[in-house]
Amino acid sequence: MLLFIAAMMAGTARAETSVRPVCHAHSDQDLPTLQNAADLSRIDWICRNGDYRASEDNAWLMFSGDDIQEAGGASHFVTQISRFDRIEITAFGRGGAVTHARYGPDDVEGYAAGPNMALAMPIIEDMTAVVVRISKPWGTAIAAEGVLQQATTGAPLGWTTQMTTMLAILMGLLIAPLVYNYAFFLVLRERFILWHIAMVLGMTFFLGTTSGIYLRFVDVSLPVAAFINQVAFLFPTAAGAAFCTHFIEPFAMSKRMRDWTLGAGLFTLFVGIYASLPFDWMRPFGTTVYYLSYVPLIAIFVAGMYCAARRRSRAVWFQIYGWTPILLVGIERIIRGLGLYAAPVWLDQAIYLTLAFEIVLTALGVVDRFDVLRADRDKAEARIDALSTLVDRDALTGLFNRRALETRYPDLRADGFSALAIIDIDHFKRINDQFGHAMGDRVLQEVAATLSSDADIIGYRIGGEEFLMLMRGTDLQRRAEQMRRAISIRVANEIEGIDTPVTASMGLVDTTPGVATTLRRVYAHADRLLYEAKNSGRNRMLSERIQLFDAPIRRKGEDRRTGERRAAGAAH
Repeated sequence: MLLFIAAMMAGTARAETSVRPVCHAHSDQDLPTLQNAADLSRIDWICRNGDYRASEDNAWLMFSGDDIQEAGGASHFVTQISRFDRIEITAFGRGGAVTHARYGPDDVEGYAAGPNMALAMPIIEDMTAVVVRISKPWGTAIAAEGVLQQATTGAPLGWTTQMTTMLAILMGLLIAPLVYNYAFFLVLRERFILWHIAMVLGMTFFLGTTSGIYLRFVDVSLPVAAFINQVAFLFPTAAGAAFCTHFIEPFAMSKRMRDWTLGAGLFTLFVGIYASLPFDWMRPFGTTVYYLSYVPLIAIFVAGMYCAARRRSRAVWFQIYGWTPILLVGIERIIRGLGLYAAPVWLDQAIYLTLAFEIVLTALGVVDRFDVLRADRDKAEARIDALSTLVDRDALTGLFNRRALETRYPDLRADGFSALAIIDIDHFKRINDQFGHAMGDRVLQEVAATLSSDADIIGYRIGGEEFLMLMRGTDLQRRAEQMRRAISIRVANEIEGIDTPVTASMGLVDTTPGVATTLRRVYAHADRLLYEAKNSGRNRMLSERIQLFDAPIRRKGEDRRTGERRAAGAAH
């Protein structure tokens, strides 16, 4: 896209056939209308490229007849759309012939291509010179950018058809960043994406207004068109400042620098709009105030980018590379806007190339920042999941704990885990006392490994030597008994130094799938069966299949059952 725009601009520059003035002048004196060539001597001409002023009441431009003939003639005075009180065009011919054409703001009935207006010159044969007098010009551009052009069939006045076509295509290309920015925002609701959308919309508005494309569809007066053209760049500038403050990583830019950048953007916006308002007393210096309003923002922006780069910001380099060309062109326009010199039209058009470059770079920056933030979010979610897993896991055995059981039981039951078994290691206190707590921990770990050997069984460590299994599938009683016996076999095979068998007791409850119940009720039934298995001699399983759950009956001493069972296990 950038190569296409550069090629179009190069073609535009080669097509330039405008006649530029050979001299210009400024005066507060209300001189009478020029009647002959001798009157030109009353004007103090400046025949160099510079010293354009808007502080005086009259600006004068003088064009050479030889330059006009070399360009193939001239029919219109073309200059940047701007406010003025009166424009008088005087054409001098051979033999002393003089003709005049006078225009006020209301007499400008049409606009040339680009941000230009065109005023027809008086007709005269053998033209030797043309003098344009601009009364009360608003800004230096109306004089500094003034040229003469010849209207021809198929070639518009002002900018070339190639240039306006390129700008129209560029406006269409700006739709793409808007679409994918909106898509990004739906996924990652970051504020900098919204500010990038605002900045692209502002640049689209700038392109549509300063290129004059909107004037083909909207009929506006000269003062309104001049105001729109002047303030158009303020909006993407302010949005760009806000985008920068939200786009740069938090660690790379201090809150004070962010506030200064955002404040400078708002300062430029409001001061620039105020300086563009049609107050008569502001005419001599309004343009100067407008251009100088950008200076604080540029200074703060450069300082902010420097600080962010020193803090090793990744995002700032997209800003530096993207904004550097437009900053350089902007500084040039500020200097030129102060009336220090005039420049060819291609230099004005260069800002569109820098805008396209900036859009491409910041768009890539948004994509990169999106990927970085998404990766950070995924890492954060992974850390949260890992921490959640640590909270839900028993540190010694790696099995889920009671918290995980209580949280997930309804979902697991709906997934087919309808059987619940409680397992207790027989005489576990004796193992700790006789072989040490380290050996006891090994026993618990081997029990956990046994419970993890079946894909349709989920093991939990409830506390101490007590475990719990959730089971699904068929033939549950047989599989549960095999699992209980497998504990003794695994401990004997994997742990050396324990000379007595390690056994386990189990209480199993198999519930009917789909029957409404709670973990508390199922657990209470399994705990009762385990209690009975302990009292019946240990090393056995007792089970029940329950189809309906009655309301729980609170028996005397029921709250002490678990403690008594464990005490009984310790005593034996």
